[in-house]
Amino acid sequence: MITFLKTLVNGFLRVFNLQLSFYKKPIKRYSRIIDNFNIDIIFDVGANDGEFGSIVLDEGFKGTMISFEPVSIAHEKLKLKAKNYKNWKVHQRAALGNETGTTTINIAGNNAASSSILEMGSTHIKSAPYSQYISSEEVNIIKLDSIFDDYVAPGNEVMLKIDVQGYEEHVLLGASNILNKVRVIKLECSLKSLYDGDKTYDFYFDWLVDKGYRLFDVDPGHIDGNTGQLLQFDAIFVKD
Repeated sequence: MITFLKTLVNGFLRVFNLQLSFYKKPIKRYSRIIDNFNIDIIFDVGANDGEFGSIVLDEGFKGTMISFEPVSIAHEKLKLKAKNYKNWKVHQRAALGNETGTTTINIAGNNAASSSILEMGSTHIKSAPYSQYISSEEVNIIKLDSIFDDYVAPGNEVMLKIDVQGYEEHVLLGASNILNKVRVIKLECSLKSLYDGDKTYDFYFDWLVDKGYRLFDVDPGHIDGNTGQLLQFDAIFVKD
């Protein structure tokens, strides 16, 4: 079954590879998924300046959006954007992972969109040279397990969006105690390694299916402008 899913996704991505551009999001796409699963809490992990949050809220989401962003400049922009919405909460600046303490976040030159705790790999640099790191800063790191119940009440239907530039595995491991309470996961996946120590999409497909999730949707993302190869896509998984 897993092999079939991977083949299906690979075929889908090949078809759309040259038709969709970096971060293009179809109108009302997310609202249909959110409404279908009665989502009323969204954890937006790796929010940057709030692109995903504003798209979902402008599509009419009436539940609560909780955003997390580790880069200080992006976090300040995120807070300003969130002030325009009554149902958008921004957690204090922190990175999410599978430990508690402090860490170093590398800040990318593309408005911090490609910032990561991990070192950027050569494939990423070649495909998007403007995204190379320009500085770094210290940030607290926490587990989603430790703050989940601060936002979620019994009966809430939860969506978890993770866009953390290669650090997705660590965020998921830090959510191991509450993952059974998450109905929908939106996960950025890579077809090729883009950061030192990251995992590619096949790892996450196996891992999430083993946790009881099924693939629901695929949204192509970052394309190598030199070769035309799709490098990243968003995969949405649901637990029935």
